[in-house]
Amino acid sequence: MNTRQFLVFLTGHRLSPDTPIKEIGSLTKIGSAIAFASFLAAIQFGIAGWFLSAGQPLVLRLIMTIVCSFVGSMIVLVLDRNFIYLADTRYETEKNISYFYLGIRVFLITVIGSLSSQFTMPLLLKSELEIHAQDLKDGRYTQSKEFYQQKYELADKSKTLETLDQRIVRLKKELQSPPQEITRKRAAAEKCMQDYRQQVRNTFAPDLDESEIVQLYAKDKQECDRLEAVYRNAYHAYVTPREAELTKAGEDITQAQVAVETAKASITTDLTKTSAIHEAFINVGSADVLWSLITNNGGAFMKYLLLSLLQLCLELMPIFLKIQAGQSQMGHRIALKAYEHKTKTLAQMNLSASQRLQSETLLQTARHDQAMDFKKLEGEEQKYALQLTHQKLEQELINERLRKEIDDLRRQTSAYARVQGYFMDPVRSAIDGFAMKPIQPTVRVVTPNPTTTAGQSVFPFMPRDKVQKAGT
Repeated sequence: MNTRQFLVFLTGHRLSPDTPIKEIGSLTKIGSAIAFASFLAAIQFGIAGWFLSAGQPLVLRLIMTIVCSFVGSMIVLVLDRNFIYLADTRYETEKNISYFYLGIRVFLITVIGSLSSQFTMPLLLKSELEIHAQDLKDGRYTQSKEFYQQKYELADKSKTLETLDQRIVRLKKELQSPPQEITRKRAAAEKCMQDYRQQVRNTFAPDLDESEIVQLYAKDKQECDRLEAVYRNAYHAYVTPREAELTKAGEDITQAQVAVETAKASITTDLTKTSAIHEAFINVGSADVLWSLITNNGGAFMKYLLLSLLQLCLELMPIFLKIQAGQSQMGHRIALKAYEHKTKTLAQMNLSASQRLQSETLLQTARHDQAMDFKKLEGEEQKYALQLTHQKLEQELINERLRKEIDDLRRQTSAYARVQGYFMDPVRSAIDGFAMKPIQPTVRVVTPNPTTTAGQSVFPFMPRDKVQKAGT
C-alpha cells in the first residue's frame, strides 16, 4: 500500500486498480488532515499518560505514554474516518444527517479537548499554574487551619484557659492585698498590743512584781485580744473562700491546659495530613488549579481560550476540508449505488407489503364469508329447532287427546265391569259352590288346559282369573 492509498484508506474508502486519479484528489488532502489530527491527539494523550503515571518507574511511564498515545490517535482516527465516509457516501436527499454527525463530532472534540487540556496546559501555562498552585496550597492550609480550630473548639478552650488564668491572678492579688477595713483592724490590734507591751515595760515599782503588773493591765490585754480576734475572724472570712476558689481554679486551669494541648496536637496532626494531601495533589496538572487560574486571571483565561480554539480548529480540520471539497466522485458513485440498492430494497419491501395487504384482504374476505356461512347455519339450526319445538307441541296435543280418550275408555270399562259384576255375582257364587263339591277327577281333567285352542275360556261367562282358581 503506497502513501496515496493509505491516505485514501484513512477517509474510509478503498482504491481499486482502475480508480482514476481525479476521483481521489480531495480524499488525499482529507486523509492528510486526519493523519495530522490523529498525530496531534496522540501527542495530547501521550502527555496525559506521562502526567498520570507520575511517581512510577521510567519504564512504566514510557509504556503508559505509548498506550495513551495509541488510544488517543485511534479515537480521532475512528471518529473522523467514519464521519468522512458517511458524509461522502450520502445521497443528495440525505445530506441533513451530516450536520447531525458534525454536531456529535464537535461535542466529542470539545469534551476530549477539555480533558486533555488538563495535561497539555501545564506545558503552555507552566509559570502561571505553579504560582497559582502555591497560592492555592497556602489558602487551603489557612482554610484547613480555621476549620480544624473550629472543629476542636480551640478558641473556646483557649478563652476558658485565659479566663481561669485571669481569675487566678485576681485571686492572688486579692489575697496579697486585703481590704482597708481588715488592714485597719489588724493595725488597731497591733497598736493595742504595742501599747500594752509598752505600758508593761514602762511600769516599775519596788513593791510590785511582774505578775501583779500584768494583772494591773489585764483589761488592756483583754481589749487587745478582742481586737486581735475581730481581725482574725474578718481575715479568715475574707481569705478562706478565696483560697478555696483559688484551689478550684488551679484544678480547672490544669484541665483546661490539658484540653488546649490535646486540641493543638489534634490540629497539628490533621494539618500535617491535609498539607501532605495538598502537596501531593495540588499541582500544575490539577483541574482545580487550572479552573481557578482561568477564572481569576484574565490573561491566563485569554491564553487558555486561544489555545483551546486552536486545538479545536486543528482537530476539526478534516471536517472543514470535507465540507469545502464536497462529495467526491467515488463517494457519489458509492452513494448512487447505495441509493439504487435502497430503492430496489424499498420496491421489494413495497411489493411484499402490497402482497401482504392482498393476502390480508383475502383472509379478511374468507373470514367474512365463513362468518356469513356460520350465520346461515345458525339460522337453519334455529329454524330446525323451531320446527322440532312445533312438532313436540303437536305431539303433546295428540298425546293429550289420546290420554283423554283412554281415560274415557277406562271410565266406560269400569262402568261396564260394575254392571257385569252386578249381574255375574250370583252366577259366580253358584259356580264357586259347584266347585266345592267332590268331583275331583273331572276337575283334574279339565284344569290343565282351562282355555281352548282359540284362546277362549271353557267358561266364557267367568273371568280368566276365576277360571284359573277353579282349576287349581
